[in-house]
Amino acid sequence: MRSNKNRSNHSIESQPIETVIGTSIIFKGDIKGEDIIRIDGTIEGNISLSKGIVIGEKAKVNGNLESDRIIIYGSIFGDIVCKELNIKSSGVVNGNIQANNVEIEMGGKYNGNLTMQHTPST
Repeated sequence: MRSNKNRSNHSIESQPIETVIGTSIIFKGDIKGEDIIRIDGTIEGNISLSKGIVIGEKAKVNGNLESDRIIIYGSIFGDIVCKELNIKSSGVVNGNIQANNVEIEMGGKYNGNLTMQHTPST
């Protein structure tokens, strides 16, 4: 196991996920809130959740994402603003990324501009 002071000790996948959008759901509109959400269906709109967003393998999002932590297994067509971004091997991002930390697994795809900013530890 690797350790990094800048990374969270708790993966958002191991924390309780309050909301799940299932694979057969098509949602049109913006989603805003505090808790962690997992998307497995199709979203046409922006998603802004402070604690975290998990985009499942079959998910398709056409909109912007904003959160502290984002994990992408599926497809995103939009811009991303976050502190920590993890694009998994099945993940596809088409849009610009602004993040403090980015990890892209072998096979993950990304098309856009990347801006990384370091936030000092407090």
